[in-house]
Amino acid sequence: MEQITLHNVKDNLKQLFTLNYYKEGFSGWTKGSYGLLVVGIAFLTITGLIHGITETVVLSWVASLLSFSCVLAISNGKIINGVLGGVSAILISIVALQSGNPSDMIMQIVYFLVLDMPIILFGNVWAGTKIKGKLDKQGWGIILFVFLISFGLLFSMDAYLLNTPRPLLDAFAASIGITGAGLMLGKYSAQYYFWTAQGVLSVILWGVTAYQGDGNWVLFANYMLFILNDIIGLFASPWAKARKDA
Repeated sequence: MEQITLHNVKDNLKQLFTLNYYKEGFSGWTKGSYGLLVVGIAFLTITGLIHGITETVVLSWVASLLSFSCVLAISNGKIINGVLGGVSAILISIVALQSGNPSDMIMQIVYFLVLDMPIILFGNVWAGTKIKGKLDKQGWGIILFVFLISFGLLFSMDAYLLNTPRPLLDAFAASIGITGAGLMLGKYSAQYYFWTAQGVLSVILWGVTAYQGDGNWVLFANYMLFILNDIIGLFASPWAKARKDA
């Protein structure tokens, strides 16, 4: 594996300002991912238009387009997911805070700090590491430690400190997502089991949030798309191939 050096970091940051970085990031995807991207853009746009154009809807729409592109890039092993995910994480965290889902906001901040920034700074090193098709002791340790700690802290914050309207659902969905992030950082293929579960929980969370009048339906639609991408990640991606070959 390539060693992390200051030179690596400088090169990665310089790439952000080149056309080739984005060209490479959106090339070489599977046909399923390209098709899903087109479907996603149309679905999110129609959802936003149907429910009216407001500042929050536009913010959610931009955030959703970027975050959905990010998960597609992850499925295809592209380091551009760091930039896409970083910007979308900031935007979604704003909407989550406004909508009374602070754990979802924390999850987005964790994504930004733990996933997006390392990929932006050390992306080529991460891309060069081997995908782990099976969970080892370290992988199981990530699951148990990260989930238990994050759920305990987030539920306590939601239920007792902030008294939010959906403490259990908000905290549980965010904890599953944070655990998936830990597995992704360790490059474990098993992350997609957690992404799928997190997608289902987030559909429920944002559906309930929109129904209760605290949010809008664009993020609900976004997480529905995430589930489709997770299915690709589970069965038709470099991550799935590593699991089959393990």
